[in-house]
Amino acid sequence: MQAVKFKNLFLLSQVEKRALHVPLHPQKLLIQGANGFGKSVIMKSLYEALGATPNKIDARWKNANVSSCLEFEFRDATWFSVKAHGVFSLFDDKGNRQFWGQRLVKDWGPKLADFFGFKLEMVDKGGETLTPPPAYLFAPFYIDQDGSWDKPWVSFRQDFYLPQSASTLADYHSGIRPDGYYTAKAELTKEKIVLFSLETAVETLRQAMTQIKEIEGTTPTYDLKEFASECDDLVAESERLLVLQAEHRRTVSDVHEEVHLVRAEADLVNNALREMRGEFELASSLPRQVECPTCGHEYQNSLAERFALIEDEGVLSEALIEAQSKLERLVEKELAERGKLDTIVASLGRIENILETQKQSLSLNDVLIAAGKTEAAKLLRASLNEKIVAADASRKITESLRASMIEFSDRIRTSEIKKFYRARLSMYSQKLDVHLDDPERQSIESISVARGSEGPRALLAYYYAFLHTKTNFTTSVRFPVVIDSPNQQGQDTVHLPQMLKFIFDHVPDDVQTIVATEDASELKLEGVTIATYGEAKRQILREKEFDQVRAIFDPFFQKILAME
Repeated sequence: MQAVKFKNLFLLSQVEKRALHVPLHPQKLLIQGANGFGKSVIMKSLYEALGATPNKIDARWKNANVSSCLEFEFRDATWFSVKAHGVFSLFDDKGNRQFWGQRLVKDWGPKLADFFGFKLEMVDKGGETLTPPPAYLFAPFYIDQDGSWDKPWVSFRQDFYLPQSASTLADYHSGIRPDGYYTAKAELTKEKIVLFSLETAVETLRQAMTQIKEIEGTTPTYDLKEFASECDDLVAESERLLVLQAEHRRTVSDVHEEVHLVRAEADLVNNALREMRGEFELASSLPRQVECPTCGHEYQNSLAERFALIEDEGVLSEALIEAQSKLERLVEKELAERGKLDTIVASLGRIENILETQKQSLSLNDVLIAAGKTEAAKLLRASLNEKIVAADASRKITESLRASMIEFSDRIRTSEIKKFYRARLSMYSQKLDVHLDDPERQSIESISVARGSEGPRALLAYYYAFLHTKTNFTTSVRFPVVIDSPNQQGQDTVHLPQMLKFIFDHVPDDVQTIVATEDASELKLEGVTIATYGEAKRQILREKEFDQVRAIFDPFFQKILAME
């Protein structure tokens, strides 16, 4: 498992002629400063330099057109991620640009994902499979002050635009659906294309064999070169039709498979909804005091618990409606795609016209007959056998990849992951003076947050329980934990030091930790480096650092502007 370590952050505004260099070498770093002096700007810029969009960007900061450069270590090498002139670029320590991109989803995101070994794939609202933006890679490692202290998986809210982002992030980063699952899924997608092509070729060759068997009679011998251009047209048109047919069949198959999965999801939600209603009816029929038949202990059958069942039922009902709606759309899409296959029939007339081409009272069809019915059948039969063998092999590969996906979604593994997560959540909640209702049933996707100052501490317990779960059950890259402003909801003089000590003491091994908070000079934090930034209100950049930082950026700017 590889860990990323941030080394330096450089910020440059050529508009304001100001800049800032933030050394990030310490393994445990606390950035302190009064509110409004820009410490949160530093925190937002760390992952923004890698392509993740912060929740809130100050208008003045936007107008300053700030370029950012993050120097970091990864795989025993030093790299520079530069965001400047509307372009993201990755440079090595010799100044060579490895790759670049302007669009987070179409070019920069997939390249960065490949660089870090990020295998997650998702489906957008249009049904297209894609690599999500870089924010999905950094999600567990960044706790921002503009949403993360209210609920999880909103640290880069603007980038989390894909359907079911929270549940997908929880499944992927916890290891419930690890890299192996998505690697197998990607390979399956590629192999299905190969299989469709082979199956199409087999079907075409079989049809050709049938047609040859039905041919009767022969025609005079003549020079086949006279029909050379028509032969080329025949081959070209045949290839075009094969590609067109394969594309439509592949689309129909993908949609059909998604229909099957969504239908299964809807059935699962529906069954869960029935069970939930059964639990509510049973709870409603029992008295307020219920005696356990095993131990004899009495339990409260409170009205609040019954309302909790009703609330859960509402969530399931909403999920069921959404699944049924999605299913209807997919069924319509499948019917539409099947209709497109009919357009290929019209193109078959083009081949018939080519076969009817006349030269000296002979058609190309006559030429092909004269070329040798028996020899043609022999060649087609050999090609058919070859394609059948290849298709069988491809079919076995697809079955193996599907089995791998199922194996990575194993219930026993999922249960083990959730058990580990809940144990850590319970332990960390106690350390942070947080009361959890029924820790054994807490969701790995979210946590019920209490009101007041206990809420941020509960979320901190959740984030760290999840981080340790990710570390324990996945081999994906570890990024620095970046936490902005943990002093939320008026933490008192007991709980704020408790939170800060917990943050640095319980971070997973080898993971760098960077925290921004107000004055912490009086806190005793062992092994933590404390730095102060911000010269004036709303002014984090410094005039005196402009020339020095610009010298760092200039070599990068030259290659970015030259589009090398």
